[in-house]
Order: sequence, then structure tokens, then C-alpha cells
Amino acid sequence: MNRSTATKQVKQEPTGEFVDVEILYDPSKPESERIIQVKPAIFMISKRNCEQVHWHSRNKNDSLPPPEFTIDFAKNGSPFYETQFNHENPFSGQVRRSVLPDERKIYDYTIRIEQTTLDPGGGVRA
Repeated sequence: MNRSTATKQVKQEPTGEFVDVEILYDPSKPESERIIQVKPAIFMISKRNCEQVHWHSRNKNDSLPPPEFTIDFAKNGSPFYETQFNHENPFSGQVRRSVLPDERKIYDYTIRIEQTTLDPGGGVRA
């Protein structure tokens, strides 16, 4: 390789940081009208930086305790070693070794609080 045209690659150390996903729930409405909101709607985590997702919930009324939730990656697989998470186990862990980074591939997952569900997504970047 010609040294004059070679690009110097800087080694990037893993950060192991968390990507926060906030789950907002409003239990004050009748059950048929309750909705779950999530921010961001689609999370992106870096495999190279060893990032992982941290899901946390809160009630729209901050005086109420955070609602219990479940996360299920049953629809099109999970980028993580586990497929289910909840309020007691809210951290995804690192991306599976066999998952290749591809921001175009979105992993659908379901959030459930009581009888209410929402199907957001997430992806893995380099």
C-alpha cells in the first residue's frame, strides 16, 4: 500500500454508554384511550462503541410512580442476546456478535403497559 495515499485510521475506544429510551404513559384516560409514547421513536446504538439501550418509564402525571412495562422483540428478531426486557431488567446489554451494523435494518419491538401496546423500533450502526 502506498503510504502517501493510505488513510490513517484512528482507533476508537468503546464508550459503553447508554442510549436512553423514555416511555411515557398516561393512565388518567379510559383504558380504551390510553396511549404509550416513546422517545426516540427509533433508537440507534453503536456496536463499535459497545452502546446499549436503557428503557425507563414515567407517568404523564409525575406524582404517580413509573409504570411497569415489558419489552418484547418477537416480531423480527432481536439485535441483543436477550429478546425480552422489563422495568426490572431495563438494560439491553451489548449487540450480539453475529449482528452486522446496518442503519437501514430496523428491529421492531413491542412495549406493553397494562393492556396498552406500542410497536416502535431500533437499529444498530457501526
